[in-house]
Amino acid sequence: MRFSSLVLGLAATVSAIDIRGHDQDVCRGGYVACVNVEPNVCCTFNNKASIWVAAIPPAWRIRARSSTGGGCTYLATEGDNNGTQDICLAYTSRGLRTGAMYWFLSRKRAEDETCPVAQPDGGKCEAMAKPNVLGLADGTEYNIEGLSDEKVAEMEKIMATGAGADAMPAEFQTLRR
Repeated sequence: MRFSSLVLGLAATVSAIDIRGHDQDVCRGGYVACVNVEPNVCCTFNNKASIWVAAIPPAWRIRARSSTGGGCTYLATEGDNNGTQDICLAYTSRGLRTGAMYWFLSRKRAEDETCPVAQPDGGKCEAMAKPNVLGLADGTEYNIEGLSDEKVAEMEKIMATGAGADAMPAEFQTLRR
């Protein structure tokens, strides 16, 4: 019994969820994503219409929140996965989305409200992550981790047109996943 609890606990720590900020409503179109983001971490992005929380392990019960006002400042929408492997937080309230995060609903997992990143004052968890993947509407993905904000903005501009991978400049083709 103890061994199986340990194995399940370890499996949960290596599984993480993807948070995607989409340009179009109802989780369509191009996106930027924080892939494998930990719970209680705000994935930040600039002015997205909808949020898709994906790759949720089937046994997990989570709640996701989209926010406005810069990062995860103001609540826009919330939703639970209810046993599904994804949540679409569509554009249903004013303000483009600037961040999103998730947390566990189950008592056992929710007891651990510690922040995955050390906080200077030990207060409320305010850990943030920048997107590490950019996805085009045709499904092509690029690793944007470590790119300058200017280069990511250049790629996002192309993404926003709905263009496919052939429209992406040669300098970015090496970043394809």
